[in-house]
Amino acid sequence: MLHIYSGKEFDVSMQKVSVRNLRQGMTTYTQLRAADGRILLGSKIELNERYISRIQELGIFSLSVTNPIIERLGLVYEETLSEEHKAKVTKNLKSAFDDIKKGELIDVYRISALAKIIEDTVRKNQIIRINNCNTVEDYIYSHSVNVAALVAVIASDMDYSTLKIHELVMGALLHDVGKVFEGDNVKEHCQRGFDYVRKLRGLSVLSMHVILDHHEKYDGTGYPRQLSGSEIPEYAKIAAIANAYDAMVSDPQREELLLPHQAYEALMSMSGTYFDREITNIFLAKAPLYPVGTFVVLDSGYIGVITETLPKLQSRPSIMVLSDEHGVLTDNWQEINLADNLTTFIMRVMSEEEVIELTNKYERKQ
Repeated sequence: MLHIYSGKEFDVSMQKVSVRNLRQGMTTYTQLRAADGRILLGSKIELNERYISRIQELGIFSLSVTNPIIERLGLVYEETLSEEHKAKVTKNLKSAFDDIKKGELIDVYRISALAKIIEDTVRKNQIIRINNCNTVEDYIYSHSVNVAALVAVIASDMDYSTLKIHELVMGALLHDVGKVFEGDNVKEHCQRGFDYVRKLRGLSVLSMHVILDHHEKYDGTGYPRQLSGSEIPEYAKIAAIANAYDAMVSDPQREELLLPHQAYEALMSMSGTYFDREITNIFLAKAPLYPVGTFVVLDSGYIGVITETLPKLQSRPSIMVLSDEHGVLTDNWQEINLADNLTTFIMRVMSEEEVIELTNKYERKQ
């Protein structure tokens, strides 16, 4: 059954756009911050040629801009870790890593306080939503914070105690600390990081093994110790999944970033070989196939926007239909819940270029 859209006060109007697709006249949605807290670009800024060139020079690979279609829908995009909390944790983590570069031993209680911020924010039974807009040089910090948030989601659904979640999140925040030390072989960062954290007081051995073993694979083909199956500590198994997922969707060094549904399918294909199957299934129950605000094409030809996704029902979200069966925008939008319409399917996710073109058509109609 279709429901007529009546309109409501909007909360979010964001679309993430790759730098290559930024156009003059687009408006920034949120502030763009460096890892140290500096504001690189403000919110509600209309982009011009100078701004776009500056964004490219900074090595930023995507930016959140306003989208009038999503604005009309009034969609709510609640991130796993709020921008405010993420900015605070990222800034302090970078400061800690800077101390390491100076040859200092970091204060474990400082990392513990950052972990507590994440633990207090993440909720059980929560669909994972991570927004990544950062510079290439800041990726290690934002990635570490993302992985910490993701492991907290998984651990909460595994009914971990408060102490176990805390140990896991602390290990996740420091899982790439070995990359701070110079070395030509990236595969050595796990051992280098482990050798460093062993000098710290107050960090549990279980947390340390997140740093050492987060690149071990279930089939024994990982590194640095080629552990397999039950030999891999459970904390490290969880961190391995979170680390891989965030890298797939946000690592600027990848030739091409994956969309959430592509990363979901990639993890499915690796379950039981690279990753523990049971833990992967727990993660996938919360991983977004189609995040709120995603533009999709249905098998009927209709174009729609994802308005709501529920855990374990990610493939059957609610969709606001914007067009007729030929893909032509209409004035009366209608909402459909795929969980109640089992013969309707999502055929594909629209590309950024298609969404930009559709948005331009919508604006011209207004």
